Amino acid sequence: MPKMRVELPAADRAAAQKILRRYADGGCDRSCDDAALDEIWRLGHTPAGRPECVGITNGSPTYLKFDIEVHPGVSH
Repeated sequence: MPKMRVELPAADRAAAQKILRRYADGGCDRSCDDAALDEIWRLGHTPAGRPECVGITNGSPTYLKFDIEVHPGVSH
């Protein structure tokens, strides 16, 4: 299943690191999940799974990076 990456702005670097740790420990952040899925829908793709937080950017402002499986060939 193909994956798409989306980046969401974080309040600050400390908040991004806290959210990243939560995902690394097997948890999730409902508001981040919803925002990542909304972005996939906005881009015209149909999500096939839960968002996976894969890291944060080094720049300023800080962004959270999410990979999300999407259905191949299904867009709207």
